Amino acid sequence: MNNTIIILVGITGDLSKRKLLPAIDGLARKGMLPENFKLIGITRRDNVDLNDLLINVEEKDFLEDHTQLFTMDLDNADDYKKLSDELDLIETEFGATTQRLYYLSVAPTVSLPIIKHLSDSGLAHHSETKLMLEKPFGVDLENAEKTIEEIGQYFDEDDVYRVDHYLAKQTVRDLVNHKIDMKYVKSITVTAAEKIAIEGRADFYEQTGALRDFIQSHLLQVAAMVISPKSRIAVLKNLSVDLDNVKRGQYEGYKEAAHNPDSTVETFVSIPLHSKGDDGFVLTVESGKALDRKSTDVTIVYKDGATEVISLNDATNAYESVYYHAMQGDKQFFVTKDEVLETWRILKPVQEKWATSVDDLFIYVQGTKM
Repeated sequence: MNNTIIILVGITGDLSKRKLLPAIDGLARKGMLPENFKLIGITRRDNVDLNDLLINVEEKDFLEDHTQLFTMDLDNADDYKKLSDELDLIETEFGATTQRLYYLSVAPTVSLPIIKHLSDSGLAHHSETKLMLEKPFGVDLENAEKTIEEIGQYFDEDDVYRVDHYLAKQTVRDLVNHKIDMKYVKSITVTAAEKIAIEGRADFYEQTGALRDFIQSHLLQVAAMVISPKSRIAVLKNLSVDLDNVKRGQYEGYKEAAHNPDSTVETFVSIPLHSKGDDGFVLTVESGKALDRKSTDVTIVYKDGATEVISLNDATNAYESVYYHAMQGDKQFFVTKDEVLETWRILKPVQEKWATSVDDLFIYVQGTKM
């Protein structure tokens, strides 16, 4: 594997502490990192203690030895020049060309100015540079189109890795080898149920809701993997929403948790879809919080009455796979720009309908069985 520097923007964030840093530790313990490896953690603060960030890391030695915290103002062009000098120095110490992975674990509104700075400073034009982006990818079709076009001004699409950790789960990747003859299928339901409520993430959830948080960002891609894992985009292009049977709900107590008595944000959503030219199967993707269980699964009902349930539950850290495949340049389990646009195209009628009325929003008791 090539010499590698991961530049993690947002190293002090919740995702970094819970998943991203433990994933690097996991890869190190499995011998899946190159001999010449460095993690540069970008932070705005100059008083960050690395040990405070490694609270979920099993063995801290590797990250303590291979992590460098780099304080910079992400709005200051001069600081990007300082970062460039530091990366050049590390590459010189490695003694060979080194791939650089910029992992932007920050909000999309923050990402775009950073991406522009990376380009303006010349950092984006290093010969082996990759840009890794966290969801959500836009807020609607028009916004996604604009965002993709803007990123395309600074990075080649081949160098952009849009992270969907659901696609990186081993159980989901195993769907590549799970062959389904769709002419025998009556219905497919992809379900992601969570027992937890919003758990202090009110600001995030008020802006996102279940439709963006799970349906667009995860489950439509998972459904496409189930139907045709090597032709996800072809599956998505054929899908359209059964708008009359879409359901959305909000768990009792959400308004208080979100400190917004007027909130109409959905915490449960069920989207039925039809596929052009199919043999009559119905595809449903659904997700909800504060339900009776934590489970992600696919239920396939065949026309002869047989039922198959595929569990997608996976206790391992999917971000190990995210990092590893990005370092290898394998984009199979990352989301393409075309997939982003197709998922928003599918959901556009739902968003338009919800924008005009909230009459269909129902309230459900926490612990409700999906």
